[in-house]
Amino acid sequence: MSSERISQRVVQQFQQMMREGVLHHGDKLPAERELAEQFSVSRNSVREALRQLDMLGLVESRHGEGTFVRQPTASQLMAPFQAVIELSTPAVDSVMEFRMAFEPGVASLAAANLTPDGEEMLTTALLAFERAVDDGGPVETVDADFHLAVARVTGNTTVLAVHTAVYQLLHDMRSRLDRSSYHPHDKTVAGHRAVYDAIVARDPDLAGRVMREHLADVAGDLRGPAAREVAAE
Repeated sequence: MSSERISQRVVQQFQQMMREGVLHHGDKLPAERELAEQFSVSRNSVREALRQLDMLGLVESRHGEGTFVRQPTASQLMAPFQAVIELSTPAVDSVMEFRMAFEPGVASLAAANLTPDGEEMLTTALLAFERAVDDGGPVETVDADFHLAVARVTGNTTVLAVHTAVYQLLHDMRSRLDRSSYHPHDKTVAGHRAVYDAIVARDPDLAGRVMREHLADVAGDLRGPAAREVAAE
C-alpha cells in the first residue's frame, strides 16, 4: 500500500474516532511515535495524516504544546466546495440553477427561524439596497448583502457557509461580465421587498415562492450580459 493511501487510512480512522466520541474537541493527541504505534504505520505516514487533518480543520498545532483536536467551523468544512466551484468556473445558468434550487429553501428557513435581531438585520440590508438603487450607484455588494442577510437570519452556519461560497463565485462571475448592461430595475427592488415581507410575516411557503420568482427575474438579467459577452468573443 502506498504511503499516500496509508496516511488517508489514518485520516479516515481519526474521523471515525471523532464521530464515535472517542476523540473530542480540545483533546491533546499523543506524540507522533505513539500515534504510529497505535495505527501501526510509520511516523512519516502519521505526519502526513496530521497535515491533512490540519487542512481539514480537524486538528491544530500549538507551538510548544502539541497537537489538539478541534471542531471545524462551517467555513472550513465548505472550503473544498468553494475551491471546486471557483476552479471549475461554471456558467451563469449553472450557478442560477443552483441558486433556484437552494435559496427558496433558505428563505423558507429564514421565515421559520426569524428573531427580532434577525428582522432588524434584514431590514437594514433591504434599506441599504433600496438606497443604492435610488442613488444610481453600484449595487452588486448591497444586493449580495441582502441575500446573505437572509442566510444569516436562518441561524444555520452551514447554510451561511454555502451561501457565502456561492456569492463569492457570483461576484467573480459578474466582474467578468458587461456590468454596464446589468441594472437593477423596479421588478428587482420589488422582488427583494416581497422576499423581505414574506420572511417578516413568518410565512415559510410564501417566502420560498417569492424567492424563486425573484431569482427567475435575476437569471434573465444575468443571461443578457453573459450572452453578449460570449457573442463578443
